[in-house]
Amino acid sequence: MRLKFLALIVLIFTIAQNYFAQEKGTIRGFVYDSKTKYPLINANVWLEGTNRGDVTDFKGYFEIKNLSAGTYTVAISYIGYNRAKKVVSVGPGEVKTLEIYLEELPYFSVEEIVVFGKPGEVYNQAEIGGREVAKALPRDLGEFVKQFSNALAIKKGGYALDPVVRGLKFDQLNVQIDNGVKIEPACPNRMDPPTSHVQAEDLEKIEILKGPYALRYGPNLGGVLNFVLAKPRRFDKFSIAGRFETGYESNWDGKVGQVVLSGGQRLFDFILSGGVKDYKNYKDGSGAEVKAGFKVRNWSGKVGFNPGDNHRLQFSVRQVYARDVLFPALPMDERKDDSKVISVDYGSKNLSDLINSINLKAYYSKVHHIMDNEFKPTRMMVEAVTDVNTLTRGARAEVGLIMGKSVIYFGFDYSRVEKDGFRTRKMLTGAMAGKTFIDTVWQNSYVSNLGAFSELRTGIYDFNLIFSARYDVNYSNARTPAPSFARMFSAISSKHHNLSVSAGIDKTLGSNVRLSVLLGSSKRSPNISERYINFLPIGLDNYDYIGNPSIKPETNNSLDLILNSKMLGGVIKGDFFYYYVKNFISAKVRPDLSPKNMGVIGVKQFTNIESARFWGFELSYASTFSGDFGFRFDVFRTKAWNALTGEPLPEIPPLEAKTSFRYSLFGGNMIPELTVRAVARKSDVSTSYGETQTPGFVLVNFAMSINYFRFADISLGVNNLLNKTYYEHLTRKIRATGAPIYEPGRSFFVNIAIKFGEPDEK
Repeated sequence: MRLKFLALIVLIFTIAQNYFAQEKGTIRGFVYDSKTKYPLINANVWLEGTNRGDVTDFKGYFEIKNLSAGTYTVAISYIGYNRAKKVVSVGPGEVKTLEIYLEELPYFSVEEIVVFGKPGEVYNQAEIGGREVAKALPRDLGEFVKQFSNALAIKKGGYALDPVVRGLKFDQLNVQIDNGVKIEPACPNRMDPPTSHVQAEDLEKIEILKGPYALRYGPNLGGVLNFVLAKPRRFDKFSIAGRFETGYESNWDGKVGQVVLSGGQRLFDFILSGGVKDYKNYKDGSGAEVKAGFKVRNWSGKVGFNPGDNHRLQFSVRQVYARDVLFPALPMDERKDDSKVISVDYGSKNLSDLINSINLKAYYSKVHHIMDNEFKPTRMMVEAVTDVNTLTRGARAEVGLIMGKSVIYFGFDYSRVEKDGFRTRKMLTGAMAGKTFIDTVWQNSYVSNLGAFSELRTGIYDFNLIFSARYDVNYSNARTPAPSFARMFSAISSKHHNLSVSAGIDKTLGSNVRLSVLLGSSKRSPNISERYINFLPIGLDNYDYIGNPSIKPETNNSLDLILNSKMLGGVIKGDFFYYYVKNFISAKVRPDLSPKNMGVIGVKQFTNIESARFWGFELSYASTFSGDFGFRFDVFRTKAWNALTGEPLPEIPPLEAKTSFRYSLFGGNMIPELTVRAVARKSDVSTSYGETQTPGFVLVNFAMSINYFRFADISLGVNNLLNKTYYEHLTRKIRATGAPIYEPGRSFFVNIAIKFGEPDEK
């Protein structure tokens, strides 16, 4: 009897299950580019009026299950494309399959380089939206670069952090603004890296391409960082919109203000903005004051003309004024740093079945930098002031052709960097008291680079392939070298011919797994510091540095293995990389030379070491199973060493893991987010550069985004929630004492953006 009863229960359950399963329907399908017919990856698909949706996989596939019988409006969106909608009726147990073709927007951006989901996009690429940057109220964009996996920053004060990607830094990275604009630091100590000339409030987004593979965008040894500034809005008829933004950070007594005005119509558009920042010294977790205050003012403008749907002409100008920037890790502080950037862009796309795009750019940037030692211990012995200038001019032209299912890009780029300036030293004590010395810093030097590039993207038997190459002619000279410097070398000028190549293959294994393999061999010629710096302490260690005009270019022979998979309710990405860098640029002690600066322990000269090796990994998981709850986890590591001696290279970040949790409340109007960052102890250090081991730490941050009001966005939170006393391995130490510079303790922040005139955009 019991067995019969149990069999009856199972039968009833089976019938009920089949009945209810038949009651539920499914909408599935594929999303493609209407022109190339390639699948669009990570397109958003949702049912209007519900919280149901999906994101397309590597084949452009989506699926929305367990739908009650009825009629639904399926909406599809993808960056750079017109939205599409389809009305679908689903019966009980019915499965509807759709094919959706999206058309590219006729309007386009001249600032961006990263396009997700396009055929052949096998580069290791990522982006972070500018509003996400601004909500965290970063003091400096170098700080926010840390949001990317295996990307950190060298810190010498509270401002002007220098990005580091996989242990490569400075000119080993191709850092640009708006897809091609370069701005060169004037300061020998890089108090003014490119990131210091872009403010978070002006940012549209940050794009990153890791590794030396994306050769279209300029000489590239270790990666491309593109800072996309806010673009003009597009309107059907003349309209005006704007935003006023203000923020405060407690630990620094830091104040931020920004005004943005945009407007126009289909024929023309514009955006104007201006802002100020005023930050005082901060206190670390134990309450000790760190002298790292700064003041910044900036303004910018873009004006665009759209003579047709397929053409755009744009003029851009930007100026940044930094004052009284304190650098506890450097022998001087920044009194003044003024920069100006002017650029002109022309772009066109979809001109014919053959010509896909034409992009032209010309730009000019200038930096005037003054630093002194007024608040440094050496001020008792010498009064030192350095006044330097940098001028950069450049151009870029590119044509894109569509030939069947292949896309070919080719073009050229050119840049010329000129640097000059002097340091004045007035001796106050000793036998030389009363005497004044004037030293040439940059020796009126310049570096010019002319490059031709080509890139092919194609598909063969379900493989996406990408091939890239460039050839650069790099020339440098010092027009007025110091006599003592000139006597050290048989030739001051130098010329390099650099060939760089890369290849990538991308294969989708099923609908949920994608494998990418990247290979590259890319060259970088040395910069002006490495060639012509003249007795200044500009390195990590306490030495005077001199340049070397005969130094050779670095060559990065690289491999990346990348695996993407949709599983466990999210997206998992793993990347293993290996770099074999020939003629790696380092420095060696010159015991035969005497230093010129007080307190330094000797002289080093830039030179090549035979080879250096890098390896590392990046592993991440991002949840997609819920539109309300979000979870992300990242862990990464880089190791690098001199292949000849085995000594670790300096300024390589330690093992790190980051986890963030967010939850959407009240229909997305309030989103709290908790972030935990764990950094391991750094024990493999470069003793020849004076590095010491760095203890590990765990950092907790909390932020809340409030979008309840249509006219305002509010973000608030607390950094270093547990008031941890810690310092980063990439934060340089106080040069005179070797003491670490601790990071800020607990700091509350709030940022409010008031918006007006928000009509619907085209």
